[in-house]
Amino acid sequence: MSTSPTHARARATVRSAFACAPAVNVHVLDLDDSYVPVRDEQVVTPDDLGIAAHEHHVRSVLLDPAGQVRWMQPAILRHALESGPTAIAVGAGVVLLRDPAELADLAAEHQVALLSRAVETLPTDDRWPGPSDLLDAGSYAPGLIAVSRRATAFLSLWERLAADPSTSGDRWLDLAASTLPHLAVHSPGLLVSAWTCPASRIGTDAAGALSVDGTAAVAVDLTVLDPQAPWLLDPRSPRPPRVLLSEHPGLALLAAEHANELREDPVAIAQTDVTPMTSLGAAVHPQLRAVFRAALSESQDSCLEALPDPVDPNRSAEFAAWLVQPTPGGRDGGLGRYLASVYRSRPDLLAAYPGVPGEHVGPFLEWADLHGRHEPTYSTALIDLTLAAIRPEGATPRPHPRRGPARSGVNVVGYLRAELGVGESARLMVTALAAGGIPHATASVDAHLQSRQGARYAAAEVGAPFDTTLLCVNADMTPTIAASVPSLLTTSYRIGMWYWEVEDFPLSQHEGFRHVDEVWVATDFVRRAVEPHSPVPVRTITPPLPQPRAAPDRTRADLGLPDRPYFLFTFDYLSTAERKNPWGLVDAFEAAFRPGQGPLLVIKSINAAQRPDQAERLRLRVAGSTDVLLLEDYLSAEDRDALVALCTCYVSLHRSEGLGLTMAEAMAWGKPVIATGYSGNLQFMTEQNSFLVPWRPTAIGAGAEPYPADGIWADPDLDVAAQLMRQVIAEPDEAAARGARAVADLVALHSPQAAARHITARLAETSAQRRARSRLTLASQLRKTAQAARRTFR
Repeated sequence: MSTSPTHARARATVRSAFACAPAVNVHVLDLDDSYVPVRDEQVVTPDDLGIAAHEHHVRSVLLDPAGQVRWMQPAILRHALESGPTAIAVGAGVVLLRDPAELADLAAEHQVALLSRAVETLPTDDRWPGPSDLLDAGSYAPGLIAVSRRATAFLSLWERLAADPSTSGDRWLDLAASTLPHLAVHSPGLLVSAWTCPASRIGTDAAGALSVDGTAAVAVDLTVLDPQAPWLLDPRSPRPPRVLLSEHPGLALLAAEHANELREDPVAIAQTDVTPMTSLGAAVHPQLRAVFRAALSESQDSCLEALPDPVDPNRSAEFAAWLVQPTPGGRDGGLGRYLASVYRSRPDLLAAYPGVPGEHVGPFLEWADLHGRHEPTYSTALIDLTLAAIRPEGATPRPHPRRGPARSGVNVVGYLRAELGVGESARLMVTALAAGGIPHATASVDAHLQSRQGARYAAAEVGAPFDTTLLCVNADMTPTIAASVPSLLTTSYRIGMWYWEVEDFPLSQHEGFRHVDEVWVATDFVRRAVEPHSPVPVRTITPPLPQPRAAPDRTRADLGLPDRPYFLFTFDYLSTAERKNPWGLVDAFEAAFRPGQGPLLVIKSINAAQRPDQAERLRLRVAGSTDVLLLEDYLSAEDRDALVALCTCYVSLHRSEGLGLTMAEAMAWGKPVIATGYSGNLQFMTEQNSFLVPWRPTAIGAGAEPYPADGIWADPDLDVAAQLMRQVIAEPDEAAARGARAVADLVALHSPQAAARHITARLAETSAQRRARSRLTLASQLRKTAQAARRTFR
């Protein structure tokens, strides 16, 4: 089965079939005219199989892409059975290593041969997959299904179950198997996958072929392997994966070779994935599927003929009219099918506009025009189509006014108990307020955290709030966190202390502006990104940076490190590993020193379990190296301090930073720091106190969310970085001098007292501005009162 998103995988599967069974008959069902033959396989279309265009088009909206494949597989199997007694359905992306004839023989004997998804009981722990995941996914693997000509009842039931939009995943196989003859095959070597590996010994034989428990493997399920990031067998795992490619070198090599094959396929390079489109120019998307599914369930006998053709350009007017028609019974107040579906699917909209149908139809349409049409979840074209056909009524509700300010001081709201950089920044701001004698109170909010201390939601509001609230959370979380401390925000001037790490501040971050009166940023780099988009003032207020302290009472041996000089880098996987660029650091280090030449590279990370794909990528990159150490275990604060204090040099070849606290921490210990000469770290790093690496601009690209793919960040010069690493080792006196200058600069320019002076000055400015506005408001109110009184006594 081939679709536009899977045609490269389908071609790879066909190549593997011809490689292990040259005489085999291969049939490919091309769902959307995107498949290009590999050799002499037979390519058929839905029309060739007698599937009517209207049914094909409607089901392309009713079913998600995986559901469409499931529904059409019986048709291609029947077609294949016309030329042979058995047929095997092979998932696009399954790599065949040997002829699967044994599976076909089992189907000939038992009508249907199904592979058990898991071959032994999975452990009950926090890793994926586990027993509950098996219950959700189903007992049988869909990657290889063998049938014979006698399996007519099985194919009919398969088709009927797959046609039902409520059928999700592969549980239909369990239902079919419970009622019809089949053979359940328990053999981990027939289809190696993330489900079978935990119970098996994966290795290679003398010829280098993949083996399972000493027997040659038949196939490997790589249907969801990401060719751009082939570090995980299944990147969809919602929890830390049970199977790590870094622990199975033979399987890792096969995955890397398959990923390379997908990337270099000339057809895959020439073609791009095509999003299915309707005749109205709107992409097929989940909300449109919901509209069609609701209409199908409401139609008599769930008849497909009751639904319009969403793809045929000759039927587009009929499709458009159907979308804007009121739903049966008029329950939606005339919103039309599409907007009514949006409304019913959103609890927040149901709560905000309960009078639909009725008084809130107009306000809801206002929301659709101002906000809904811009949300990526929905189709702008279909919302515009509906709005053009409806005349709004009613008025938009007025927002509640905020109350006046309280006593002078600052309420600090932030992740004060978190191990995150933004949490440390909040604590540093509290330090500055204390150093400046500024009255303050704290409210710790622990929502949405991944921390050793646990993730829980709490907001300890102060009893008597001050007149200014400093929200030390980033723009995207500002609306959520603001909602947790409503009494502070209705009685105070609201300042957002925001961090951002790239040059452009995208629309996805702008909602935070609605909840603040002013924005503070830690560096001029962040200010230049935020200010052009901001309707409120943006000021650079750098928090106090780490200051020198007494050396920790630890040795390298206490930390389990050899007595060798080491370069250090620390990062959080949740801060986007692509931005932190540990792979570039490894490349530069290996270019600087021959194996075993002397220094080590130590990379300390946290939250690897939350980003298993990126963690596996780094593990695989350094596999076999004796000079690169990855530290992923939790360290106490004392041990972490010692790790930095005992390093020879700290290195950050980041692509971009909002501030760069880890570099400042190393500088406070007097350590020389090598870093990319770009972004927020230049607020405190200079050519005199650091070793700055030149860079060139490069596109961010896909896979670095939340940063915009079309944005720009730095590509550090790894050759120069390697040269600087060698210089630090060869010229220790110069390295020490840079470290000493760094300490002096931090003390002089970035102490709590220095930060407090900037904060005090800015608070004084805002206080004067607020008093001036308050006087104007009072004068205006007095004028209005006087005018009203004169009218009364005329």
